[in-house]
Formats: sequence, structure tokens, C-alpha cells
Amino acid sequence: MPAASPDSRRRGTTASLRSLTENARFAAQLAWRADRRSLLQVLMAQLVSALGLLVVLLLVRHAIGGALPAVGGGPASGPQQRWLIPLLAGMVALGTGAGVLRVIAAARQRILAVKVDQYAVAQVLRAANRAELAEFEDPVFHDRLQRAVFASRSQPTMVVTALIGALQAVLTVGAVGAVFALTVWWLFPLALLSTLPTLQASRKERSAGYDLHHSLSENRRARQYLERLLTGRDEAKEIRSLGLGSTLRNRWSQQFRQEIEQVEDMHRAHVRRKITARLSGDLMTASVIAAMWWLVSVEAIGLPTAITALVGLWQISLRMQMIGALLNGLGESVLYLQDLRSFGMAPDGADAPQRPAEQGAFVALQADSVGFSYPGSAAPALKGVDVTLRAGEIVALVGVNGSGKTTLAKILAGLYRPSHGRLEFNGQPDPDPEQLRRTSAVVFQDFVRYKLPAVDNITYGRPEAQPDRERAALAAEHAGAHAFLTRLPDGYDTVLSKEFSEGSDLSLGQWQRLALARAFYRDSDFVVLDEPTASLDPQAEADLFGHIRELFAGRTVLLITHRFANVREADRIYVLDAGRIVEQGDHDCLLAADGMYARLYRLQAEAYQDAYVPGQAAGAAVAQKL
Repeated sequence: MPAASPDSRRRGTTASLRSLTENARFAAQLAWRADRRSLLQVLMAQLVSALGLLVVLLLVRHAIGGALPAVGGGPASGPQQRWLIPLLAGMVALGTGAGVLRVIAAARQRILAVKVDQYAVAQVLRAANRAELAEFEDPVFHDRLQRAVFASRSQPTMVVTALIGALQAVLTVGAVGAVFALTVWWLFPLALLSTLPTLQASRKERSAGYDLHHSLSENRRARQYLERLLTGRDEAKEIRSLGLGSTLRNRWSQQFRQEIEQVEDMHRAHVRRKITARLSGDLMTASVIAAMWWLVSVEAIGLPTAITALVGLWQISLRMQMIGALLNGLGESVLYLQDLRSFGMAPDGADAPQRPAEQGAFVALQADSVGFSYPGSAAPALKGVDVTLRAGEIVALVGVNGSGKTTLAKILAGLYRPSHGRLEFNGQPDPDPEQLRRTSAVVFQDFVRYKLPAVDNITYGRPEAQPDRERAALAAEHAGAHAFLTRLPDGYDTVLSKEFSEGSDLSLGQWQRLALARAFYRDSDFVVLDEPTASLDPQAEADLFGHIRELFAGRTVLLITHRFANVREADRIYVLDAGRIVEQGDHDCLLAADGMYARLYRLQAEAYQDAYVPGQAAGAAVAQKL
């Protein structure tokens, strides 16, 4: 697998305390935006629990102080002994209240977790939707997207949960520290020092885990793709036909073994460090206990104070171990949130569908010396292209595969920004790509087949408006799809996939008609048709191109096709070769010029002229005999 990018390797090792703090604050903001009510309730529960522990420790000290005289053989009753039972009852009541509070807080925390997950994933989907189309050609972008998706799923919830747990632990340590301040204040710093080795070991393991996560980004993306191949419905037929199953599984296993080996190496390196840190901390704690025992024996402190201090030390040790474990998971998750933050977060509602431009908005669109290079590509896809489209025209782009036709169409439709040169729309230079997208309707050669009801496949042409079934039926009629849609089990409400209950599938040609219906429903002034009949039968293809001016009356049409017979009626034809416009004109002018267009046109025409005609072979045989 290719090595991780320098940026990927650098982030984990250079993660500073400031970045950890900012990412933790970011997680808290996510929780606040997702469900502030639940967050406040959980935080209040933690605060009350910490205060309850403080009260319990003080009650323990008084209870022990009251019980000791009786244990030492003193009077069986007295002021201290009379208060012993109420103190114990109060401790039981506090424990009961704390238990009820934990149940309520746990329920609110689970609700908060679900809402934070939903909110974080929605933010990633918004950011992915806002990304420029050209970014999807960049493997670095896909690594960032994959890490952002990983970070959005459960990671914010883990951080919020860990922060809440850490807050509870900190509050508990604070409560115990208050008890120490009232009894043996000098013991508190020693108790904290005993936890430092564990915290430091956890920090180093956390950074190593994050670095490993970044280095494996592309490996995981490749595995996910192999998993889709092995489990996808559309891929199943070819994989079984070629017998590719074991080959793909072996490749998947090989790449998974790479991750397993790296994970083993990382944890093997940190296990010894963590064991050493734990033993060091426990040794320091044992030293504190021994010192406390000696102080009691020389009567430097009383036994109730010593017992209370040791209980507090035990609580601090437990809570600091909890904080260490939480920080270990929290720190790694917080670092992952950097991927979520850097991918880009949008304000709520930023992904609302845009309204397409009104009819008649398209006057002219011109490309002036436009060039374009795909990310990471050594050669440009387009070089110095000049194209003009005017309202109501049918303009065709033709050329061999890889000549840049589809790339140019995507630039004109606002899906790519030119790397060089500029566009001019309705006399305005450098139009906003969003404006071009609102003005256009594009039918791609590799159109999307939405596994949703048929009516949605059509009305998604105008997602900003309420679906109009009558308009959808009219668009389907124009595209030749109405007849077969009405024959489906639930008509236009049939889900178009056998993967769902009572769903139905369509042939590839029927899917292409549905994509055309979506373009008709959008009703834009500028229509881009990229091989719109590639999956249609010859009769359907002839019907579409025979009525293209009628079907798209008043609109500007940019037509991309390999079949030169379909562009003869175009107002203007541009011939592309290796990313450049080499010829332009109408059909007759280009034939008369006897250039690339004429040569390709004759090649296709000869293929049809040389086709087999029934009776010719028999006639030739008879002629030979004569």
C-alpha cells in the first residue's frame, strides 16, 4: 500500500496540549448543540455525586470517631455513640440517592450519545456535500473523508462520555482533596504524584495509536472497497462469473494482516512501559500507607483521621486510574476529532437545497482559454479550450475516448472550476459554480440509480420543491418511462431495488429513461446530455434524437456522444483531441473540411455499410456458380 502522507504522519506526533484542549472543547460544543438539556442534567448529576462523596467521607470520619471509644472498652453510650446510628442511616440514604441519581444520569447520557452521533455524522455529510467535485479525484481528500467519517461515528460520543467521566473523577478527587485539607493536607500531593507514571505512559500510547490510525487510512479505504466488491449486489454476477471471490478475499486478508501486525508492534512496545508505570505508582502508594501506619503508631495522628485518609487515598487512587484510562481513550478520540474539525463543519441548515434558476435565465455561456488538470495528474485534461453556447442552441462535443469531452461538460455545468482561463455567463465573467449548477440539468453516462421509489427518482430533479406527481408523470412520458413505471407493482411508488421487500428492478435502458425523466422534471434552461442513449435500443435512440429539438424546445443543449450520426442536426459541433478543440462547425462544414471529424464519421458509416444484409451472401454464392 502507498505510504501515508507527511501530513498524516505529522499530526499525531505534534499534537499539543493546546490542540487536545481545543478538540475537547469542540466535542463539548457538539454535545451542547446536539442536546444541551441532557448535557446539563448529566453535568449536574456528576456535581451532586461529587458533593455526596465529600459528605460521605466526613460522615465516615465522625462515625469511626464515635465507634472507637466503645471498641476501646469505654462507655457503651455517650454523645458520640448516640449519633453513630443516625450517621450510618444518613450514609445509607446518601448512597440510595446517589444510586438513583446514577440511573437517571446514565439514561440521559445514553440519549445524549445518540443525539451527538447523529449531529456529528450530519456535519460530515454536509461537509462532503459542499466539497468541490474535483476534490473527489484526489486520494488525499478520500483519506481525509475516511478519517472524518471514522471520527464522526461514536468518537464524539466517546469523547463526551469520557469528559463526563473525567469530570466526575476530577470532582471526586477535589472532594477527597477537601477532606485531606481538613485532616492531613500534606498527604494529598503524594497521592497525586503516585499516579503520574501511569498518566505519562498513557499519553505516549495515545499518541502512538493516533499515528497508527493515520498511517492506516488508505489501507482501510482499500479494504472497505474490497468489502463492497465482495458484498455488493451489482458486482456479484461478475465476481462469480470470473471466480474472483477467493482472490479478493485473499487480498483483503493480506491488507488486514498489515494492520494487525502494526497494532501488535505498537502495543508490544507500550505494554512494558505501562507495567513499569503501574508498579512505580503502586510502590509509591504503598510507601504512603506505610508512612501513615507509622504516624498512627507514634500517635502523630489519630486512628479515625488515618482511616479516613486511607479511604480517601484509596478513592484518589481509583479515580486517578479512571482518569488515566479515560484520558487514554479520550486523548486518542480527541485527536481523531481533529480530523472531523479539519474536514470542515457547516452551520445548521447549510445543506438546504438550492433553488434552480428560473426559465429564461440562460443567455450565453462562453469558455475562454479554459484548462483543467486533475489532482495528481501529470498531463492536463484540457488545454486552451474556447467554446460558446447560446440560448436555444444544440451544441455537440465529439472525439475519441479521453479527449476531454466529459471534463469540459462538467466545467460548463459548474461541477469543476477551471484550472486556467475563465468562464463567462450571461456577460458576467467568472460566474459562481453554484449559479451554473442551478441553471443546468445534467444526465451523466454513469447516472445514479437511486434504490428508492420511482417517483423519488424523478422528483429529485427539483429537491427544493414539494414533489409534484403530475409533473413527474409528464416528465416520464417525455422520457418514454411512463408506460413501464405504471406496470410496476406499486406504480410510481415502487422501490426500485430487489434488495428491499416488494421492490422491483429495471433494465439498464429503463434506468436511463428514468435519468432523462429526472432532467425533464428539473426543467432547466441548460441541459447536458452525456451519452444519453448509451443503454437505449436503436429505436428508442432514434426517437430521442429525432425529437430532441421538440423535447428540449427553448433550451440550450450540450450533447456528448460517440455516435456521429446523432449530431448531424446540431447547430455547432466541437471536435476535441487530447484536451484541445481541433475543429468546429456544423456537420456539413466539418465533412467538407475532411479533417478528424470527417475521418471518424466515415469510419462509423463504413462499419454500418459493411454490415451483413440478409440475402447478400446467398446472392454472391449464386453469382460465383454462374
